[in-house]
Amino acid sequence: MPSPAQHRHVAREIAQFVQSRTPLRPRIAMLLGSGHASIANQLKDKVVLHGDDVPGTPLPSPLLIGLLEGVPVAVADAPFAIYEGLSAAELALPVRVLRALGCEVLILTAGAASLSQQIEPGAIAVIEDHLNFSGLHPLIGQNDDSLGARFPDMNEPYAHEWMEVARDVAMRAGIPCHPGVFAAIAGPSMPTRAEYRYLRQAGADLVGMSLVPEAIAGVHAGFQVLALVGVTQQVLVGRSTQASIEAMIEAADLAGPRMATVLVGIVAAAQER
Repeated sequence: MPSPAQHRHVAREIAQFVQSRTPLRPRIAMLLGSGHASIANQLKDKVVLHGDDVPGTPLPSPLLIGLLEGVPVAVADAPFAIYEGLSAAELALPVRVLRALGCEVLILTAGAASLSQQIEPGAIAVIEDHLNFSGLHPLIGQNDDSLGARFPDMNEPYAHEWMEVARDVAMRAGIPCHPGVFAAIAGPSMPTRAEYRYLRQAGADLVGMSLVPEAIAGVHAGFQVLALVGVTQQVLVGRSTQASIEAMIEAADLAGPRMATVLVGIVAAAQER
């Protein structure tokens, strides 16, 4: 595993390579597990850098730089599912590359199950806080102060300003949108009934297998972080928790275009900020 200093060097090296390939200097970074395809197709003046295009340590997924609503953005297909076996440092690398590019806002999206009666499949949830039960933390080990503080304040990891923008965009578009607390688990197995009860009693409204390690790395790096999830199923305590893959796919197909609409609206609002 690379040391923090090596990690910083790799991130800067990749960022310099990306900057040599495009004059655009993105302000907003997006690691998208939901809505990625739609956003990628809407980018103008797009440059696509595949993972193995980058010298040294390759990026785990293609990186797109382009204009969305006239705003330079950087888009990658992430965050990655924790069960895919990447280390916490590998999950954090794209975040640190995007910060080295000069991005100020980090938007994360993912799919998740709802544990709340109010948050139904197909809805968009704005994450206001999280519970990290993933077993991964990207800041373990020696800290490099040039990357971020040894003990970053996580009292408010998600930026209230951008949460309000997201909810306003969704409301104006008529998209169901709710605030919620997200619990990250490792997976890939779905939680047991007892685990769902525990997560709900712990304060979780949503549960998924990604997003939180990247959010922590984003806060550490100085990003304003916004996290959104598309709800793929609803699990209510006391009812059957058996998952229907067909129903989950149907909900994801509904949430994906909604997520893209919200993302475009957020970027459009960024022009005024």
